[in-house]
Amino acid sequence: MLAKNLAVALFVFPAVVFPRSPAPASAPARYVDAIDWPSREAGLQKFGLAEEMLNLSFERLCTDTFCDSDYQNLRPMQLSCSVDTSNATLKQCLWIFAGSFTTVNPESGAVQVSARVYRCKLRLARNTPVESFYETMHGGHLLNEKLPMARHTVYQDLLGCLP
Repeated sequence: MLAKNLAVALFVFPAVVFPRSPAPASAPARYVDAIDWPSREAGLQKFGLAEEMLNLSFERLCTDTFCDSDYQNLRPMQLSCSVDTSNATLKQCLWIFAGSFTTVNPESGAVQVSARVYRCKLRLARNTPVESFYETMHGGHLLNEKLPMARHTVYQDLLGCLP
């Protein structure tokens, strides 16, 4: 019994008397979500406004263009962008859309669904500053605005992605 207690003490005592040095701090992430730039959730308001403005612009244009297809209920679901923390520029932005349509089987009465998700990449110019992107997102008809430092519009990006 004494030997057993002594063995436990030999393992526990050094851990209490000589605590381990703290683990080295992990290196900051090279890329973060735009809502977490420049710090955790610091970009939430600016990015949320940019997404909301793009969604409104899409809704204005949808009925005359993209929503005239089989997917008449096409909706923007989420905009997501990554930021390169080393230089405060956008690396990539994806705008996710979803749409569906239904038909009724005339023989069984079963409702059949056709649903689709679209992942539309916004073609950003290399090293687009985050703040320049936000400034562009304050316009009225954003889909027809050129992205900062780019030669094309968001609308042109969607043409190659949506039905």
